[in-house]
Amino acid sequence: MEVKEGGVSGTQTDTRTATLDVNSVLLIAVIVLMVTGALLVIALYGQRAERLEIPEVQPAVRVAQEASFPVGASRLVRWGHRPVLVVRLAEREYVALEGASPNDGCLLEWEEAASRIVSPCTYVVYDVDGSAVTGLSTTPLQRYPVFVRDGTVYVARI
Repeated sequence: MEVKEGGVSGTQTDTRTATLDVNSVLLIAVIVLMVTGALLVIALYGQRAERLEIPEVQPAVRVAQEASFPVGASRLVRWGHRPVLVVRLAEREYVALEGASPNDGCLLEWEEAASRIVSPCTYVVYDVDGSAVTGLSTTPLQRYPVFVRDGTVYVARI
């Protein structure tokens, strides 16, 4: 073992230099990895992603724009597996009722001329409040609250 002026042999100096070089490379690699990870997180969360909408848990469902929903018209919308019949009775008056007959599951239809809701399968007739008027059923239709926000008609959950 040779001793130089500093008291350290030549082989030990080379080992320390090599160790510092490996440590430096590892440190740089860790820093690059952290910066890459941060940029990846920013890129993924910075993008505008489409919202996950599960109809059964949404507080309201969009029916139509108020301008494209004339007075006397109706819309049948689906809220998950439930159909909802929405009728525009007047300029600012809407009613939303269960869209399927509670007796047979048949989709209900709005008759504008008679202002009534009819089940085409069993001919049960309901008024705009959801009460059975004629037919073999006394079960009323479930009602839903309706509201308008920014020119769009919504049906809310009960």
